[in-house]
Amino acid sequence: MPGTTIVVTSFYICPTNKKKVVLVGSSINERDQMLFISTDEGSSFQRQSIAFTPDTLVFHPKEEDKLLAYCKEGRVFASTDLGRKWNLLQERVTKDRIFWSVSGVDVDPDLVHMEMQDTSGGYLYVTCLIQNCSDKMVTAQFLGKIDHNSLVVQDDYIFVKVTTGNRTKHYVSYRRTEFVQMRFPKYALPKDVQIVSTDENQVFLALQEWYQSDTYNLYQSDPQGVYYSIVLENVRSTKQPEENVLIDILEVRGIKGVFLANQKTDGKVVTLITYNKGRDWEPLAPPTTDMNGKPVSCKAPDCHLHLHLRWADNPYVSGTVHTKDSAPGLIMGAGNLGSKLVEYKEEMYITSDCGKTWRQVFEEEHHILYLDHGGVIVAIKDTSIPLKILKFSIDEGQTWTVHNFTSTSVFVDGLLSEPGDETLVMTAVGRGPCFEANE
Repeated sequence: MPGTTIVVTSFYICPTNKKKVVLVGSSINERDQMLFISTDEGSSFQRQSIAFTPDTLVFHPKEEDKLLAYCKEGRVFASTDLGRKWNLLQERVTKDRIFWSVSGVDVDPDLVHMEMQDTSGGYLYVTCLIQNCSDKMVTAQFLGKIDHNSLVVQDDYIFVKVTTGNRTKHYVSYRRTEFVQMRFPKYALPKDVQIVSTDENQVFLALQEWYQSDTYNLYQSDPQGVYYSIVLENVRSTKQPEENVLIDILEVRGIKGVFLANQKTDGKVVTLITYNKGRDWEPLAPPTTDMNGKPVSCKAPDCHLHLHLRWADNPYVSGTVHTKDSAPGLIMGAGNLGSKLVEYKEEMYITSDCGKTWRQVFEEEHHILYLDHGGVIVAIKDTSIPLKILKFSIDEGQTWTVHNFTSTSVFVDGLLSEPGDETLVMTAVGRGPCFEANE
């Protein structure tokens, strides 16, 4: 297609081989759909025309050349050669409710779990193999219909829900055994349930009671995910576009069992941390000095540190706390000192001991990137004005060096690192005049 303008809409990196990258693109009039496939970390690409319009690609978690493609009209395609050839798996599949087999739990790596609509308009939980997934070859794994958008396959567990009349029942299957009804305390009348975590042979979930509107209660389960007890009340929540719900709780990567949560009581939001997956919660200890070394007046129990976790009501605060599997104990985020979280405050704080002690590093929010297992931290101010400097630290934020990364000021949208935990290569993503980044 000489002279045709190509628009790249999304890209995907193989989780088991970072050298393999797939870009999704189309001609500017969307008449021609194509993939751009790389096996050398993007140094070169092979264009592959396709006969459908993918909305989402899903790499197999273990086998690097296997892909699923979901289309907006509900069709799902599968490829076993990194997107060069595709076959139609099924139609009428629910978006984001298709899952590859889980290693160590499912026997066949080619198994796919999906929620699909039957001919009567109801929804079923079915499985099939990617080699043959026709209507005659799918296997119903739950007896009867399930609620739309309710299938979750995660680690050892599978969750569905069924509503009959005004009553909703939640079911769980542990390690692919028969589904059993999840048992909450008698006083709990769940309006909605969201799965938070399923690691360490335990389910951690958020449950919205009938009387709650913008908060959820946190529960943890026995190993089979059947019986639940409450561990924290009134974690704030918000509705996102397309009716998606965000619960303001964040799993700290790198150390198991550590979570941060924003609890909302009487309109006041405070940040809490747990080191044992919810059995005990405590507020964040305020730093003893400010970023200039001067003592702060914030003293427990009347004053603590509070952080924007999953989102912020202020549109100019991103609300993201930065943690990484390869940098255990290192947490960095925006927030404030006081008796509650203040939406318009965005000072940056850091801890290198998993939240036991904190230090202020910046007065304004920054884009953050960890390199080399957290040995290098890169920061660029999150601002609406163009800039050309970044800061980096090699001592866990104790000191910062200023670096000119471009000769021309640009609007910076974010930071990206090259694949690999030990990398020292990063990319600043921005807009403005063409520029050349300094090494």
